[in-house]
Amino acid sequence: IFACYEWCLTDKYDKDNEHHRKIKKDIEIGDGLPDLVHTSVCTKALSDAGFEVLEARDSMLDGHLGKGGEPWYTPLTPSWNPLKWPRFQFN
Repeated sequence: IFACYEWCLTDKYDKDNEHHRKIKKDIEIGDGLPDLVHTSVCTKALSDAGFEVLEARDSMLDGHLGKGGEPWYTPLTPSWNPLKWPRFQFN
């Protein structure tokens, strides 16, 4: 079994909305990514590469993590505290 996460565009992305385009570009630049694509493109690419896709989901729709109620993106946020795991660390 292989698991990963990927930044993808959903059906809510509006290419004609300047704010949406700025968020997309900021994610691409900030994470050193090529052009972001729709979730269906990523899922198809995995299938085309020979993977059997067992699950694909939008983590934002999961809401909050665990009992602490932290947002889904908490593991992606930076922290100066080495005891905050799993988090990206600035040490």
